[in-house]
Amino acid sequence: MNFQFNRYFLISGLLMLMCGLLAPIYSPYAMAQIGLLQAHLIGVVQALVFFSFAWMWPQLSLPPFSKKIATISLYVSLWANWLGTFFVGVFGAGKEQYIVHQDLVPGAVGFWNLATLMLISLSQLAVLSVLLAIVGFMNADSVNKKAKLINAFSLLSFIALLGISLFQTFNPEYSNG
Repeated sequence: MNFQFNRYFLISGLLMLMCGLLAPIYSPYAMAQIGLLQAHLIGVVQALVFFSFAWMWPQLSLPPFSKKIATISLYVSLWANWLGTFFVGVFGAGKEQYIVHQDLVPGAVGFWNLATLMLISLSQLAVLSVLLAIVGFMNADSVNKKAKLINAFSLLSFIALLGISLFQTFNPEYSNG
């Protein structure tokens, strides 16, 4: 049996798993300890997402450009989400952000607030990766015939989601955090 997988997604999944498992070690020194618990849980769960994409990636029939957009979206969204949550815990950043059970995180204002909010807002790029994976599992012939349309959708969606993330960063009242 020949088992195919995307090596880089698998490595990212293992690194994400390790980061998630090690995050709580810093908790005695963290400004918002609950943030490190979240970084632990997010790291472990997102590792499973990387493992799933590692398995499915060779099976997808997507135009190469759309596959690159989906790859970039997945890496950026998952790593930004984990880093943002980790920073919430370590620096107490994200005072205006809601986390577990709608509790506010105590701590910093200014740069770390914006940095964590932006990182966490970028997590919505994962939606694009999932949508493109769904398209990639559809009939390969129809995907090949509609390559230009799929590429245009991929690029426009990527730009739109980046714009929404920036908007939410500087207008936190509209953020998903």
